[in-house]
Amino acid sequence: MSAPFGDLANDVSELALAVKAGLLEWACGVEASEAVPAVLCAVGGAFAVRTLYVVLARWLGLYSPDQYCWFPRLPWRPFFRTWSALKRWHERTRLFGRRGSTGGFAGALGTLALMFKPGHVLLGRAYMFGLPGLQPIGIAPKRHLFAIAQTGSGKTVLAITILATWLGSAFVIDPKAQIVRALAGNDGRQWFPIDPDHQSGFESACFNPFDWIKECQQLSDEGAAVLAAMRIAEALIVTPSGNKSPFFYDLPRQFLAGVILHVLTIHPASDHNLPYVRDLLIHGYRVTSDEGLEATQGDEPHQLLLRIMLKNPAFDGVIAGAASAMVTAAGETLGSLRATLLEQTKWLDIPNVRAVLKRSDFSLFDLKRRDDIVVAFTPSIYSIREELSRFARMLTNLTAYSFELETKRKGLTLLLCDELPSQKNNPVFEAILATSRSQGLLCFGIAQSVELMKLHYPNSYRSFIGEADVTWWMGGTHPDNRQLLSELLGKRTLVETDKHSGRKTYRDVSVMEPEQIARFLDPNSGHVIVTRAGGRPLKLVNEPYFKALPVWRYAPDPDQREQFARRVVRALLDTVRALFPRKSKSAAQNPNHQRTRR
Repeated sequence: MSAPFGDLANDVSELALAVKAGLLEWACGVEASEAVPAVLCAVGGAFAVRTLYVVLARWLGLYSPDQYCWFPRLPWRPFFRTWSALKRWHERTRLFGRRGSTGGFAGALGTLALMFKPGHVLLGRAYMFGLPGLQPIGIAPKRHLFAIAQTGSGKTVLAITILATWLGSAFVIDPKAQIVRALAGNDGRQWFPIDPDHQSGFESACFNPFDWIKECQQLSDEGAAVLAAMRIAEALIVTPSGNKSPFFYDLPRQFLAGVILHVLTIHPASDHNLPYVRDLLIHGYRVTSDEGLEATQGDEPHQLLLRIMLKNPAFDGVIAGAASAMVTAAGETLGSLRATLLEQTKWLDIPNVRAVLKRSDFSLFDLKRRDDIVVAFTPSIYSIREELSRFARMLTNLTAYSFELETKRKGLTLLLCDELPSQKNNPVFEAILATSRSQGLLCFGIAQSVELMKLHYPNSYRSFIGEADVTWWMGGTHPDNRQLLSELLGKRTLVETDKHSGRKTYRDVSVMEPEQIARFLDPNSGHVIVTRAGGRPLKLVNEPYFKALPVWRYAPDPDQREQFARRVVRALLDTVRALFPRKSKSAAQNPNHQRTRR
């Protein structure tokens, strides 16, 4: 700890003791010499009780980070924040640009001043003097969150802990369904897991984008339906990065939006779903004779689809225009356009996917209207990187657009996207970073490496870090990760004095070299580095949910052996629940969505 901080702590302690001693002497007629030891004993006793409770409650599974702020605390934090503001002013006016580099991590007091409270984002536990502390560290979110976390470094554990302590609704991209399995039946919110791969252990919820289009129409006008269909088409038809012929993707995207609107206007409600749109793209309109024989041959079904769309006057000719653009294409060009369209919608042929897209168990608009629901998409790791990446992309984009249209706002909603690069280059994320915070949507993206972000966002990958309130760095084996982190941590000025002449030399060195980062962020250590916008970075300890949360707020992870004491407490609670059953608030109330384990 530096000298200014030490002097500040001494001054604050002396002032507090003097005030308390004076009050006691005035109120009780006690001599100050007797009051000071009494106050010290009271403060020491309160500290000991808090420490004993936190340690014992964590061991038994009865503790929550929310409880830490219950205990009385010395009023040093306001004074420290004032001192910190003055110190920052001094740096800006006297040191920046004049006395070399002033980088460095936040000190012990600077870390402890960020005490976690309900409504904050939990960053981790304090790490001071080379040892983990008990105090949870958090901030009130003002901008977005980001994490660079390698495989095996605890990124999913981090996501579960943050979501469990989040007060509000959430939309979650959850590969492997670990978040759903841990929290869905325990945290009191209404969960809707979209689970085509059957990974969560819960019956899959369903979502029909056509129902979402109709809601957009109700909230605005017919123009909103056109824009909604375009949003769906943009999510499903992805232009490869570096492609120099956007025509072969733009036109299929326009045509797909037209087909969606066409089905919406002239087909019965039973056909209003994306699987039917896919069937229409493959087969077109087939005509059978009175005898039941196929009357259309060759390309006639597709030509018939185009002719009927050309005659559809709905939405001021948008549908006819989409068909006309395809009609003008011919030969190999038309074949390439159709091939692109069919290739990028082939995931709609998966039976489990078709099943979850034919009705809706929830509304994406409720994520903004309510503060007690969670919508989670739970594909397998392989699926989200391949065939279901467009499904994830569609859900993300429609959620963001829902927050643009809906004006009613209950609270702040968390958009948690694990495996963010799996959605390839999705411009919607860049828009979310820029505008969605004011609309009530807070984005939390997780990527395994800077390299993957750079691959899909070559011109803006640094924006995901620069636009974030905080960025977690976990796991230090990837060279790109530690190199960029070392650069972000900055430099500090090292003063060296010659023993003989007494001459001082100044040399700028990195706050933390890449190889030092690799050792500190060893995945087995549980260490985390948190970089902050406008603040000094923090050294913290990851706070795993299976140690930080009470046992009734999460389901045990089969891959993580639960401590004996927690198992005993969980068994006792299960016995009490069996004796005194009550209706769970976390169960989905929609009759079409039964929340029973498979």
